Amino acid sequence: MTWATASRQINLCFKLMISFIKIGPTTFGGGYAILPAIEQEVTERRKWLSSTEMSEITAISGAAPGGIGVNVAAFVGYRIAGIPGLVSAVIGVSLPTVLIMLLLCATIASELGDNPIVQSALKGIKPTIIALIAYAALRMGKQSLTRPLAWVITSVCLLLLLFLPIHPIVVLGIGTAIWLIHETAFPSTGLKLQLPGDDYSI
Repeated sequence: MTWATASRQINLCFKLMISFIKIGPTTFGGGYAILPAIEQEVTERRKWLSSTEMSEITAISGAAPGGIGVNVAAFVGYRIAGIPGLVSAVIGVSLPTVLIMLLLCATIASELGDNPIVQSALKGIKPTIIALIAYAALRMGKQSLTRPLAWVITSVCLLLLLFLPIHPIVVLGIGTAIWLIHETAFPSTGLKLQLPGDDYSI
């Protein structure tokens, strides 16, 4: 590796870390709430990845063990700059949260637990988190639900999760198995489903 190449790699990893350090503090409400912020930074502002690539990374990250926010950061970092990028992105997305939690635990968390102002702020954050998660789901759906079979799998899995005491891992396995069986049995099907303004094909 030449000095110029190494310098570009270091610069790219630094930009990755800074980007994810800015994103890290937005993880109120869990990993899915961070997805809109990551997508905006990676696909719209930095233009490192396309929306399709981001949707694929999100799908893989959701199926993999661990928190989806860290998983997405790891996959994005690796896709952009290899192992150094992975490390940079994971450190960037984790560091702010870890520091904030350590600060809160060491200082004022116990004193503010019953504070009415803090409780009011948390009540305001909760519906915002729901909106962020819904936004992430809609963006993923726009990229992923382009075939009738995808709609069928989504509907079946949603019903299973809502009405049966079934583990999410089992639901992931069911969806994966259905798609693999379909692609094996009908690898070149040309059936079209016409919807207003779009062509959907199996």
